[in-house]
Amino acid sequence: MGPMVKAEFRKTFTTNLWWALLIPAALIGFGSGWMGSTFAGIINSFEPLDRPVPLALLSVAASTNFSTIFGALFGALSVAGEYRHKTITTSFLTANPRGAVLVAKLVVAAAVGAGYGVVTVLSAGLGALIGVSQGFGGFGDLGDCLGVAGACVLSMVLWTLLGVGFGALVANAVLAVILPLVYKFVVEFILSMALAGSDGSAVSPYLPGAAGNGIVSNLAVPLFIAGVAGPDEPDVPRAAFEILHLFFGGDYGHAWWASLLTFLAYTAVFVAGGWWASQRRDVA
Repeated sequence: MGPMVKAEFRKTFTTNLWWALLIPAALIGFGSGWMGSTFAGIINSFEPLDRPVPLALLSVAASTNFSTIFGALFGALSVAGEYRHKTITTSFLTANPRGAVLVAKLVVAAAVGAGYGVVTVLSAGLGALIGVSQGFGGFGDLGDCLGVAGACVLSMVLWTLLGVGFGALVANAVLAVILPLVYKFVVEFILSMALAGSDGSAVSPYLPGAAGNGIVSNLAVPLFIAGVAGPDEPDVPRAAFEILHLFFGGDYGHAWWASLLTFLAYTAVFVAGGWWASQRRDVA
């Protein structure tokens, strides 16, 4: 297994896919951090606070929710791209069983996903630093920042692993790009809007995109409220939480760990589906 993992790392870093997807993820992270400074300024304009607004928490949440799609695309294309270029045949012929190839890809994808997550956190932090330098907000408690940063890295890793499973399942590079983008930014958005305010609204947190976003947002938003409100946190109206969740993802009253478990289940299903499909697909 060791040589296969090394071969996958070599294969990954001798192509431009990993950095081509990393660049937009970093730019989005930086932009989200910078936009967070504007949000903090709006809060202060309505009600001046005697404590810094921990905007970095929301900045990381926003950047993660947009950037995780690049981790998913990397994972999907790392498999589907090999089917397109027929290099998967050699990998399967030299590995016994075929599942070992998928395991090696999962190991590499987890490492790359963790790297994407770290870059996203650093980019968002740099953007937030601009806001802090302008006198808007701050980074909040160190423990809170580390917790949200860790959730970001974990979320990115899971999205990347899900992408590997999805790529192995569809085995088509075009579909591996189009379907995740259309689902996350169009289909699920429509579903969420349709479910909002209806009897089925309780289902929304369990949709794949919402669950993935909730890993970070359902942690960052309550911590942000606690940092802003201080001892008055119990008096903060539900509407304040819901507005923040609307812009930064997650769902009111839904714990971050519940989102984590839900998305873990989705990841396991796609990886299992990809493994099953790769065992039965003719690659000759």
